[in-house]
Formats: sequence, C-alpha cells, structure tokens
Amino acid sequence: MMKNQKCLNFLGWFGGLVCLGGYALITQQILDSNSLIFFAMNGIGCLCLIYYTFHKGAFANTVLNSVHLLITLLAISRRLLS
Repeated sequence: MMKNQKCLNFLGWFGGLVCLGGYALITQQILDSNSLIFFAMNGIGCLCLIYYTFHKGAFANTVLNSVHLLITLLAISRRLLS
C-alpha cells in the first residue's frame, strides 16, 4: 500500500512540475506556444494530474485537468492539420 501511495504522489508532483515547466518555458520564450513539445508537456502533465486527483477524490480538479487536456488535444490536432 505504501509503495502505491508513493507512486501516486510521484505522479501528482511530476504532472504539476511538467505543466509548470512548460508554462515557464513559454514565458521565458524558450518554447513557442504552438510547439508540439509544449503541447506534449501539457498533455503528459494533465494525464498525470487527472490520475492523481481522481484517486485522491478531488473530482473538481479531475474535471479541470480533463478540460485542460481536451484543450491541449484540440490544439495538437489543429497544429497537425494545418
């Protein structure tokens, strides 16, 4: 049980840091806001946070991160189709 909790906490921290890292790279103009790397960082971070918040019972945050993931997926599809 303790190992599962550690893995879950790792996913939560990892997801948050990946999302924040992507935002930091955008604000420092290291990445373009339309780059696939930025979108991938958002997507991976959101997936981790969705899993974490769902298992913690924080369903409002689960929905929020799901919407964030949906927006990211729409941006990826727009980028790939243009």
